[in-house]
Amino acid sequence: HAESSLLHQQGREALRPNPASMSEPASKKPRVSDFKSSLGNETGLVNSWNEWDRLEEIIVGTASLAVIPPKEPAFEMKVKESGKLGLLASGGYRTKMSIDKANKQLAHFVELLEGEGVVVRRPDEMDFNVAVKTPDFEVPRMNTSACPRDLLLTLGNEVIEATMSWRSRFFEYRPYRTVLKDYMRRDPCMLWTCAPKPLMTDKLYRSTYPTDYGEDNARLCREHVYLTSEEEPIFDAADIMRFGKDVFCHMGFTTNEFGFEWLKRKCESKGMRAHQMHFPDDMCPFHCDATFVPLRPYLCIENPSRPMEPYEKAIFADNDWKIIKAAQPNTMDMPALSQCSPWLCMNVLSLDSKTIFVEESEKGMIQVFEDQGFECITLPFRDVFEFGGSFHCVTTDIRRQGGMQSYFKQLDANEASGSK
Repeated sequence: HAESSLLHQQGREALRPNPASMSEPASKKPRVSDFKSSLGNETGLVNSWNEWDRLEEIIVGTASLAVIPPKEPAFEMKVKESGKLGLLASGGYRTKMSIDKANKQLAHFVELLEGEGVVVRRPDEMDFNVAVKTPDFEVPRMNTSACPRDLLLTLGNEVIEATMSWRSRFFEYRPYRTVLKDYMRRDPCMLWTCAPKPLMTDKLYRSTYPTDYGEDNARLCREHVYLTSEEEPIFDAADIMRFGKDVFCHMGFTTNEFGFEWLKRKCESKGMRAHQMHFPDDMCPFHCDATFVPLRPYLCIENPSRPMEPYEKAIFADNDWKIIKAAQPNTMDMPALSQCSPWLCMNVLSLDSKTIFVEESEKGMIQVFEDQGFECITLPFRDVFEFGGSFHCVTTDIRRQGGMQSYFKQLDANEASGSK
């Protein structure tokens, strides 16, 4: 019994912690992962609040490997013209000549931007002549990565991937993932948000919507009834114009009320305000940057053929904004395979609040800008039109100087007083 008691006592002693070992410092530091080591500290790398502060970094699209988008509800309702739909029915890649010509003009644009000290990033090349099939839809091919503005929206330090509204553009985010991952690794404050991806079932598109520019189409647009239903939230980033603390959203075929509600809540979470814009005379409301464009603080330009609803336009007059009218396009003729209107003459990019990139043939627009004191940087760009847009469409701002600022003092006063 004595031997057993001694062994039991020794066992208890062995289980007691050793004070000396507890006080010893750890001999190894936690391992820093390769990923964590790769993170940078370039705070402010992503920072853009409006359309006019001095531009410092931008993404410019590419026409490489672009295809003619397939017939689908959203595309057919945009084009509508049977002759053009017939031209587009052949499908497949766009011609090598058209791609080369567009890329040449894009390269010239990049050279000018870099000459002004702007850092330019480009998307990865991606083959768009690939069929897409999800559990809800399928299309025989996709579209292009020429127009990053349609997909990516920068609000301060946050880049938002829009939902998109065409099935052929569902995977259009893929060519931008390399550059977005790079921004997130380098800038510890950068936020990267993907808006909810839509299912794009047939319920999203009104099957009875007019397929011509007749009176039924005009009536529905005046009533703010558009091709897409409210089945799920959708918006294209090119429907949104940034005015600092306030963003204005163009409602139409590519952005619905549900999509605006998502955007509005996102803005409110950032201390921002979101507002709708409707253009009742536009029978094909599709993106904002050929309809209503801010140029600098307290100056916008509007399309004279499709003015904003007066009750929505009043917010600008109430807050001392001046709105000038765009000049008529130099020509109403567009490239045969272009899906855009001649009002791409308005689709400009501001280098800063005094300097604008403008298509060189648009003499009327150049005069309008010069009359307002702007310096115009002009260059040929019509070969890019076939791929979906002009200077604003083919870019996405990543960094501009300046921070979030309000340019709508009446709204600030209403907020301060607690009124709407």
